[in-house]
Amino acid sequence: LWNKLGATQANGGKSKDAIRAYSKALQLKPNYVRALSNLGISFANQDMHKEACQSYLASLKLNSSADSVWDHLTMSLMHLNRSDLVELCKHRDVKYFKNHFDF
Repeated sequence: LWNKLGATQANGGKSKDAIRAYSKALQLKPNYVRALSNLGISFANQDMHKEACQSYLASLKLNSSADSVWDHLTMSLMHLNRSDLVELCKHRDVKYFKNHFDF
């Protein structure tokens, strides 16, 4: 329910409200992959790219085959001017990011 509310808020351009809703969803279900991914998108929409990367990586830790999340991670890393980490996305393995982000 909280993830759906967050999606509705995000689609309405209310990313700050969506972040709160996704966070509530994750309090109830910490390994909710879709909520983690959606939280990352809402962070990115607020230009909070470090937080977005952490959310994307937490999601990818649970489902590393999600190509769209790797794409979102790549975009946020580009916004952070981390071309070194963009290159690591090609490996599709979150272990390469453990020294750079908490997730």
